[in-house]
Amino acid sequence: MGFVNKEQDSLLCKSLDIRVYQDGDLCFLNKKDIAQLIRDRGDSIIGQPKSRVNIPAIEHKLNSHEDIANAEVYMTIDGKVKVDVKQRKPVIRIINTSGESYYIDDEGKLMPLSSKYTAKVLIANGAISESYIKNYKHSLTDISKENEVKKNNMLGELYAMATYINADEFWKAQVQQIYIDSLNDMEIVPMVGNQKIIFGDTTAMDEKFKKLIIFYQQGLNTTGWWDKYSVINLKFKNQIVGTKKQIPIIKKIN
Repeated sequence: MGFVNKEQDSLLCKSLDIRVYQDGDLCFLNKKDIAQLIRDRGDSIIGQPKSRVNIPAIEHKLNSHEDIANAEVYMTIDGKVKVDVKQRKPVIRIINTSGESYYIDDEGKLMPLSSKYTAKVLIANGAISESYIKNYKHSLTDISKENEVKKNNMLGELYAMATYINADEFWKAQVQQIYIDSLNDMEIVPMVGNQKIIFGDTTAMDEKFKKLIIFYQQGLNTTGWWDKYSVINLKFKNQIVGTKKQIPIIKKIN
């Protein structure tokens, strides 16, 4: 065993094999970026004996990167250093009242924007005060607990809404933006139709979306009905409250 271990320690690294797993069209990082991160750390890989390749340190460096969800680094018995990288996956982009913009990823963690790639995700803006700089080290659970005193859990609400929408192909295609009004109610900005859709909070979220689909079905199947309403309010239980558009009165001038 001692002989085998000694042989393994002296084994030279022959190559660096990097795999960056794609999820959809995610492209925050590629193989060249990962190789550069390793070089920036000062790690010499190719031609070095296994005993001098600091696998844990390389793995820690990669896992500390803001765009990486998980990185695994290991060396095979034939001298190849394998690097497997999973990118973080944004579900919604936040634009707060200060103009600061950032993502929330699928694990409920804040994520900065990238200068290299812009994710095609839901956008949320309006009365959102939470800052990235003050909160990026914390999970949404921690942020929610801290804000309970303020009765403000806007990031948690937006994350829950985005998760629901992204899990449904219809809503993912139909909802392009969420706006937070002065009452902290969420308003949906749809791809089709020009109605203002007041959603409220995430209470009874599934029920509210089912009510909205009824509105769409009736509107699409009834001539002229679709354009009658300027506001659709889903906040009230077991009903949809619609506000009809005001028809302008044209006065004839002699």
